Amino acid sequence: MAAKILCIFVRMRTIHVITALLLLFFSACALLRPYDELASDAEAALEAGDKVQALTHYDALIAAYEEDDERAPGEVYQQAGLLAFALDDTSKSIDYLEQARHTRAANAETYEKLAKAYREIDNLSREITMLEHYVDNYAGADAYQAMQYRLFETLEESRNYEQAYALWEELDGEPREDEKMMTVYLRVLQALEKGKEATGTAEDLLKLNDDNMEALDWLAKKHFRQAESLYNREMQAYEENRTHRQYAQLLDALEIVNTDLRIALDYFKRLYEQEPSSEYASYLANIYARFQDEEKARYYQKRAQ
Repeated sequence: MAAKILCIFVRMRTIHVITALLLLFFSACALLRPYDELASDAEAALEAGDKVQALTHYDALIAAYEEDDERAPGEVYQQAGLLAFALDDTSKSIDYLEQARHTRAANAETYEKLAKAYREIDNLSREITMLEHYVDNYAGADAYQAMQYRLFETLEESRNYEQAYALWEELDGEPREDEKMMTVYLRVLQALEKGKEATGTAEDLLKLNDDNMEALDWLAKKHFRQAESLYNREMQAYEENRTHRQYAQLLDALEIVNTDLRIALDYFKRLYEQEPSSEYASYLANIYARFQDEEKARYYQKRAQ
């Protein structure tokens, strides 16, 4: 009798355990089903080309995970972030892609879009971080050259001139045939006081575009400075030693001074045509006064005021 009761007890206990396990299983399935349905809906909308609806489903899917105090899979954040970027929702794109980049789902496109998104909101430091990671880790990717070039620009913008100078030699393609890149490089050289290289770069820039303002500005002021420096130096030397020999040296120097001034004059005239600023007018007035052209000197003096 005792054995029979024990058998019944064991059988009932087994039934209870199985029932509990089944309830647990179906409960788990019930919890998983919303995730599966939302993911399927998002993928279906994406395949149909409906980006807005797809992102709506991904938003709901991510919210469902977060309500359960969980993180969605990296692939979900990645796809949602790319969709948000495509739909110009920059803030949401950054939020989702930042989540994705800390997972195995992160790839070159993650960092490309994050860099562009941070540029959209004018966050230069974060943009540089994304660009540097891209350049360091995705050589050969489709957007590699574009990311390299943009990194070079941002390093100049952020005044990291030494880094920019070092990166220049590593740039893919032909940056010396790219007017925009050469203009940025000229700024870097000027900031680092590499005058000889800056002059060569400015001359090369004018071969790409003979109206490039920054190249013209550098060359105009460079020749003007040279003329001023030589003139002042030789005049002081003559004042201190008024000999025939020193006077002959002064005359030779004045020929060089005048040559530099004529070159500077040509550059400043081209600059003034594009941008009739008081600064350029002042330079022109000064040069014409040196050449004793009083009429033109007065003309530009008025425009310099």
